[in-house]
Amino acid sequence: MLKMNHVTIMFQDVNPPQQVVEDFSLSMEPGEIVGIVGESGSGKTMTALSLMGLLKRDAHITGGSVNFMGKDLASQTQKGWEAIRGKEISMIFQEPMTSLNPVLTIGRQMEENLRLHTSLDKRERYQKALDMMEKVGLPQPEKLYGQYPHQLSGGMRQRVMIGAALIGNPKLMIADEPTTALDVTIQAQILALLKEMNREFGTAILFISHDLRVIRSICSRVVVMHQGKMVESGNVQEVMEAPQKEYTRRLLASIPRRDCSLRRHREERLKQ
Repeated sequence: MLKMNHVTIMFQDVNPPQQVVEDFSLSMEPGEIVGIVGESGSGKTMTALSLMGLLKRDAHITGGSVNFMGKDLASQTQKGWEAIRGKEISMIFQEPMTSLNPVLTIGRQMEENLRLHTSLDKRERYQKALDMMEKVGLPQPEKLYGQYPHQLSGGMRQRVMIGAALIGNPKLMIADEPTTALDVTIQAQILALLKEMNREFGTAILFISHDLRVIRSICSRVVVMHQGKMVESGNVQEVMEAPQKEYTRRLLASIPRRDCSLRRHREERLKQ
């Protein structure tokens, strides 16, 4: 379904040009959930944006190839991207409050892909939006339809983003740090929702995170990135239990252990 071969991405408005992704390769099958993990600045988001045609004007794919369902994404025109975004590939961003339009209702934003890519009339779009809101666990869809993003909680806004991304039934959904801004309880709910939507719709998910724990809970395979390069890839269980690269081992070592956290909490309470 998706095959990225030796992709290089560069910022070309600086002297000398800056390489932000180097020789990156990734393949995905239909319905698969694959993770990309790495610290901030490792090239994860730039890789994702290249799959949506959303790189900044000064950033370009300068090497390699990106093939999606027989289409060469590296050579798409703006018109070509308009036909792909939302219909074949969609994206969930890290912070829905900055991604959702604050002056448009939830219903209008939920229907955006339907207006762009289908011939459904207004009533049909309305009903499909309500159905999707119900599927992603949003309460009282009829009421939420006319509300605005600021009236919803962070978890509800993220569910709106997921619903809006899925409503066009894309083949691939990119989730860029979709749970980072949420507390642990809501994070778990969103991850469970993504897995449920993956099973129901068969949508492949490229899940981007800096958190290996999150990757382990949702992905079958993982690619580890560092300074724009892929340093390790493989089955999630194998990579986490027997990492081959020093950087991956350092990432794993940085994960706070639950027992250590509880011990620190008890020690702090005893000091009070």
